[in-house]
Amino acid sequence: MSPKRVYPLIFTDLDGTLLDHHSYSAKPADMLIKQLIGTLVADVVPITSKTQAELLWLEKELPFSDCIKISENGSVIQIPAGHLLHDQGIQAPIVLSVTYQSILAALKALPNHLSRSIHGFSGMTEAEVAVHTGLSLGEARRAKERQATEPFLWFGTVDELHELRELLEQAGIQVQQGGRFYHFTGKVTKLQAMRHIADAFQQQKNGCKYVTIALGDGPNDIGMIEGADFGVIIPNVDGTSIESDISSVRTADKAGPGGWVSSVTAILRELGLL
Repeated sequence: MSPKRVYPLIFTDLDGTLLDHHSYSAKPADMLIKQLIGTLVADVVPITSKTQAELLWLEKELPFSDCIKISENGSVIQIPAGHLLHDQGIQAPIVLSVTYQSILAALKALPNHLSRSIHGFSGMTEAEVAVHTGLSLGEARRAKERQATEPFLWFGTVDELHELRELLEQAGIQVQQGGRFYHFTGKVTKLQAMRHIADAFQQQKNGCKYVTIALGDGPNDIGMIEGADFGVIIPNVDGTSIESDISSVRTADKAGPGGWVSSVTAILRELGLL
Protein backbone atom coordinates (compact mmCIF):
# COMPACT_ATOMS: atom_id res chain seq x y z
CA MET A 1 0.00 0.00 0.00
CA SER A 2 1.45 3.38 -1.02
CA PRO A 3 1.85 6.02 1.74
CA LYS A 4 -0.78 8.71 2.00
CA ARG A 5 0.01 12.10 0.52
CA VAL A 6 0.67 14.67 3.25
CA TYR A 7 -1.61 17.69 2.86
CA PRO A 8 -1.23 20.58 5.34
CA LEU A 9 -4.16 22.64 6.59
CA ILE A 10 -2.68 26.02 7.54
CA PHE A 11 -4.85 27.93 10.01
CA THR A 12 -3.65 31.49 10.40
CA ASP A 13 -4.57 34.51 12.47
CA LEU A 14 -4.40 37.77 10.51
CA ASP A 15 -3.59 40.98 12.42
CA GLY A 16 -0.04 40.80 13.76
CA THR A 17 0.45 37.35 12.24
CA LEU A 18 -0.20 37.17 8.50
CA LEU A 19 -0.78 40.93 8.33
CA ASP A 20 1.74 43.47 9.58
CA HIS A 21 0.52 44.99 12.86
CA HIS A 22 0.86 48.57 11.59
CA SER A 23 0.59 48.55 7.78
CA TYR A 24 -1.84 45.57 7.50
CA SER A 25 0.29 44.36 4.57
CA ALA A 26 0.71 40.61 4.00
CA LYS A 27 3.85 40.89 1.88
CA PRO A 28 5.75 38.59 1.37
CA ALA A 29 3.34 35.97 2.76
CA ASP A 30 0.73 36.70 0.08
CA MET A 31 2.98 35.28 -2.65
CA LEU A 32 3.63 32.07 -0.70
CA ILE A 33 -0.11 31.59 -0.08
CA LYS A 34 -0.83 32.05 -3.78
CA GLN A 35 1.82 29.46 -4.61
CA LEU A 36 0.54 26.93 -2.05
CA ILE A 37 -3.08 27.25 -3.13
CA GLY A 38 -2.32 27.41 -6.84
CA THR A 39 -0.23 24.22 -6.79
CA LEU A 40 -2.56 22.40 -4.35
CA VAL A 41 0.23 21.96 -1.81
CA ALA A 42 -1.92 23.08 1.12
CA ASP A 43 -5.17 24.74 2.19
CA VAL A 44 -4.74 28.11 3.89
CA VAL A 45 -7.57 29.00 6.28
CA PRO A 46 -7.69 32.53 7.72
CA ILE A 47 -9.11 32.34 11.26
CA THR A 48 -9.54 35.76 12.78
CA SER A 49 -11.58 38.14 14.89
CA LYS A 50 -12.41 39.98 11.66
CA THR A 51 -15.90 39.68 10.17
CA GLN A 52 -16.89 37.81 7.02
CA ALA A 53 -17.44 41.21 5.36
CA GLU A 54 -13.83 42.15 6.13
CA LEU A 55 -12.51 38.82 4.86
CA LEU A 56 -14.46 39.10 1.61
CA TRP A 57 -13.00 42.59 1.11
CA LEU A 58 -9.48 41.26 1.73
CA GLU A 59 -9.91 39.01 -1.31
CA LYS A 60 -9.07 42.11 -3.37
CA GLU A 61 -5.53 41.97 -1.97
CA LEU A 62 -5.05 38.38 -0.77
CA PRO A 63 -5.66 35.09 -2.64
CA PHE A 64 -8.50 34.05 -0.31
CA SER A 65 -11.34 33.64 -2.83
CA ASP A 66 -10.98 29.84 -2.89
CA CYS A 67 -10.20 29.51 0.83
CA ILE A 68 -12.37 28.47 3.73
CA LYS A 69 -12.70 31.58 5.90
CA ILE A 70 -13.29 31.48 9.66
CA SER A 71 -14.27 34.78 11.21
CA GLU A 72 -15.15 36.28 14.58
CA ASN A 73 -12.74 34.18 16.64
CA GLY A 74 -13.93 30.83 15.29
CA SER A 75 -17.66 31.55 15.44
CA VAL A 76 -18.49 31.81 11.72
CA ILE A 77 -17.31 29.54 8.89
CA GLN A 78 -17.67 30.30 5.19
CA ILE A 79 -16.93 27.51 2.69
CA PRO A 80 -16.66 28.79 -0.90
CA ALA A 81 -18.53 27.18 -3.75
CA GLY A 82 -16.43 24.57 -5.52
CA HIS A 83 -14.36 23.76 -2.45
CA LEU A 84 -13.85 20.11 -1.48
CA LEU A 85 -15.95 20.61 1.66
CA HIS A 86 -18.70 22.70 0.14
CA ASP A 87 -22.22 21.51 0.86
CA GLN A 88 -24.60 22.66 -1.87
CA GLY A 89 -27.37 22.86 0.73
CA ILE A 90 -25.56 25.56 2.71
CA GLN A 91 -26.51 28.97 1.40
CA ALA A 92 -25.11 31.07 4.25
CA PRO A 93 -22.13 31.02 6.61
CA ILE A 94 -22.14 28.39 9.37
CA VAL A 95 -22.51 29.99 12.82
CA LEU A 96 -21.01 27.70 15.46
CA SER A 97 -22.02 29.80 18.46
CA VAL A 98 -24.73 32.14 19.69
CA THR A 99 -25.95 34.85 17.34
CA TYR A 100 -24.98 38.51 17.54
CA GLN A 101 -28.54 39.42 18.50
CA SER A 102 -28.38 37.03 21.48
CA ILE A 103 -25.15 38.64 22.69
CA LEU A 104 -26.58 42.16 22.48
CA ALA A 105 -29.70 41.06 24.37
CA ALA A 106 -27.57 39.60 27.17
CA LEU A 107 -25.49 42.78 27.39
CA LYS A 108 -28.63 44.91 27.60
CA ALA A 109 -29.68 42.92 30.67
CA LEU A 110 -26.42 43.55 32.59
CA PRO A 111 -26.44 45.69 35.75
CA ASN A 112 -25.48 49.31 35.20
CA HIS A 113 -22.15 49.17 37.06
CA LEU A 114 -20.94 46.62 34.49
CA SER A 115 -22.56 47.92 31.32
CA ARG A 116 -21.13 51.42 31.84
CA SER A 117 -17.61 49.94 31.71
CA ILE A 118 -18.21 48.33 28.31
CA HIS A 119 -17.73 50.21 25.05
CA GLY A 120 -18.52 47.75 22.26
CA PHE A 121 -18.65 48.03 18.49
CA SER A 122 -22.47 48.12 18.58
CA GLY A 123 -22.29 51.36 20.57
CA MET A 124 -19.55 52.93 18.46
CA THR A 125 -19.96 54.94 15.31
CA GLU A 126 -17.93 53.99 12.26
CA ALA A 127 -15.67 56.94 13.05
CA GLU A 128 -15.08 55.69 16.62
CA VAL A 129 -14.24 52.18 15.38
CA ALA A 130 -11.81 53.75 12.93
CA VAL A 131 -10.08 55.73 15.69
CA HIS A 132 -9.70 52.71 18.00
CA THR A 133 -8.54 50.31 15.27
CA GLY A 134 -6.66 52.49 12.80
CA LEU A 135 -9.04 51.37 10.06
CA SER A 136 -10.53 53.56 7.37
CA LEU A 137 -14.22 54.43 7.57
CA GLY A 138 -15.03 51.80 4.96
CA GLU A 139 -13.04 49.18 6.84
CA ALA A 140 -14.72 50.20 10.09
CA ARG A 141 -18.12 49.79 8.46
CA ARG A 142 -17.27 46.22 7.49
CA ALA A 143 -15.90 45.55 10.97
CA LYS A 144 -19.30 46.47 12.42
CA GLU A 145 -21.11 43.88 10.23
CA ARG A 146 -21.05 41.21 12.92
CA GLN A 147 -22.79 37.82 13.09
CA ALA A 148 -21.66 36.16 16.32
CA THR A 149 -19.25 38.27 18.43
CA GLU A 150 -18.88 41.74 19.92
CA PRO A 151 -15.45 43.38 20.37
CA PHE A 152 -15.31 45.86 23.24
CA LEU A 153 -13.06 48.09 25.28
CA TRP A 154 -13.16 47.48 29.05
CA PHE A 155 -12.93 50.32 31.56
CA GLY A 156 -13.83 48.45 34.75
CA THR A 157 -11.81 46.73 37.45
CA VAL A 158 -10.39 43.22 37.46
CA ASP A 159 -13.04 42.15 40.00
CA GLU A 160 -15.82 43.60 37.85
CA LEU A 161 -14.45 41.76 34.82
CA HIS A 162 -14.61 38.53 36.81
CA GLU A 163 -18.23 39.33 37.73
CA LEU A 164 -19.01 40.06 34.09
CA ARG A 165 -17.59 36.70 33.03
CA GLU A 166 -19.68 34.85 35.61
CA LEU A 167 -22.94 36.59 34.68
CA LEU A 168 -22.52 36.03 30.93
CA GLU A 169 -21.47 32.42 31.49
CA GLN A 170 -25.10 31.77 32.44
CA ALA A 171 -26.19 33.03 29.01
CA GLY A 172 -23.67 30.84 27.16
CA ILE A 173 -21.39 33.79 26.43
CA GLN A 174 -17.70 34.04 27.25
CA VAL A 175 -15.16 36.85 27.32
CA GLN A 176 -11.98 36.36 25.29
CA GLN A 177 -8.98 38.66 25.29
CA GLY A 178 -7.56 39.57 21.91
CA GLY A 179 -4.76 41.84 20.77
CA ARG A 180 -6.55 45.22 20.86
CA PHE A 181 -9.97 44.33 22.27
CA TYR A 182 -11.83 41.95 24.49
CA HIS A 183 -14.52 39.94 22.69
CA PHE A 184 -17.91 38.62 23.75
CA THR A 185 -18.37 35.27 22.01
CA GLY A 186 -20.37 32.11 22.31
CA LYS A 187 -18.67 29.07 23.80
CA VAL A 188 -16.56 28.43 20.75
CA THR A 189 -12.85 29.03 20.18
CA LYS A 190 -10.45 29.10 17.28
CA LEU A 191 -9.32 25.64 18.40
CA GLN A 192 -12.84 24.25 18.11
CA ALA A 193 -13.31 25.81 14.68
CA MET A 194 -9.96 24.40 13.52
CA ARG A 195 -10.96 20.93 14.72
CA HIS A 196 -14.36 21.26 13.03
CA ILE A 197 -12.68 21.88 9.67
CA ALA A 198 -9.87 19.36 10.20
CA ASP A 199 -12.43 16.65 11.08
CA ALA A 200 -14.39 17.46 7.92
CA PHE A 201 -11.22 17.04 5.84
CA GLN A 202 -10.37 13.73 7.58
CA GLN A 203 -13.75 12.36 6.51
CA GLN A 204 -12.77 12.76 2.87
CA LYS A 205 -11.63 9.32 1.66
CA ASN A 206 -9.09 10.62 -0.83
CA GLY A 207 -5.83 9.06 0.32
CA CYS A 208 -4.51 12.19 2.03
CA LYS A 209 -2.94 12.52 5.46
CA TYR A 210 -4.07 15.91 6.75
CA VAL A 211 -1.67 17.80 9.00
CA THR A 212 -2.66 20.96 10.88
CA ILE A 213 -0.42 24.02 11.15
CA ALA A 214 -1.61 26.96 13.26
CA LEU A 215 -0.06 30.42 13.53
CA GLY A 216 -1.01 33.32 15.78
CA ASP A 217 0.24 36.07 18.05
CA GLY A 218 -2.48 36.70 20.65
CA PRO A 219 -3.83 35.04 23.81
CA ASN A 220 -6.93 33.94 21.88
CA ASP A 221 -4.65 32.02 19.46
CA ILE A 222 -2.76 29.90 21.97
CA GLY A 223 -5.33 27.08 22.23
CA MET A 224 -5.37 26.69 18.44
CA ILE A 225 -1.56 26.86 18.28
CA GLU A 226 -1.11 24.20 20.98
CA GLY A 227 -3.83 21.99 19.47
CA ALA A 228 -2.24 21.83 16.00
CA ASP A 229 0.27 19.26 14.78
CA PHE A 230 2.63 22.21 14.24
CA GLY A 231 2.06 25.40 16.20
CA VAL A 232 3.78 28.73 15.56
CA ILE A 233 3.83 31.74 17.86
CA ILE A 234 4.45 34.96 15.94
CA PRO A 235 6.26 37.46 18.18
CA ASN A 236 5.24 41.09 18.54
CA VAL A 237 7.28 43.80 16.85
CA ASP A 238 8.84 44.69 20.22
CA GLY A 239 10.13 41.13 20.63
CA THR A 240 7.64 40.02 23.29
CA SER A 241 5.31 37.09 22.66
CA ILE A 242 2.82 34.70 24.15
CA GLU A 243 4.42 31.53 25.50
CA SER A 244 3.92 27.77 25.40
CA ASP A 245 5.81 24.77 26.77
CA ILE A 246 4.22 22.34 24.28
CA SER A 247 6.88 20.52 22.24
CA SER A 248 4.96 20.94 18.97
CA VAL A 249 5.03 24.74 19.31
CA ARG A 250 7.81 26.98 18.03
CA THR A 251 8.30 30.75 17.97
CA ALA A 252 8.95 32.49 14.64
CA ASP A 253 12.23 34.28 14.09
CA LYS A 254 10.54 37.60 13.35
CA ALA A 255 7.21 39.39 13.65
CA GLY A 256 4.37 39.55 11.14
CA PRO A 257 4.33 38.11 7.62
CA GLY A 258 8.12 37.75 7.52
CA GLY A 259 8.00 35.35 10.45
CA TRP A 260 4.94 33.65 8.90
CA VAL A 261 6.84 32.88 5.70
CA SER A 262 9.99 31.58 7.40
CA SER A 263 8.01 29.36 9.80
CA VAL A 264 5.64 27.89 7.22
CA THR A 265 8.51 27.28 4.81
CA ALA A 266 10.52 25.47 7.50
CA ILE A 267 7.55 23.24 8.43
CA LEU A 268 6.80 22.38 4.79
CA ARG A 269 10.47 21.42 4.34
CA GLU A 270 10.23 19.19 7.41
CA LEU A 271 7.20 17.52 5.82
CA GLY A 272 9.13 17.00 2.58
CA LEU A 273 6.87 19.32 0.59
CA LEU A 274 9.47 21.94 -0.40
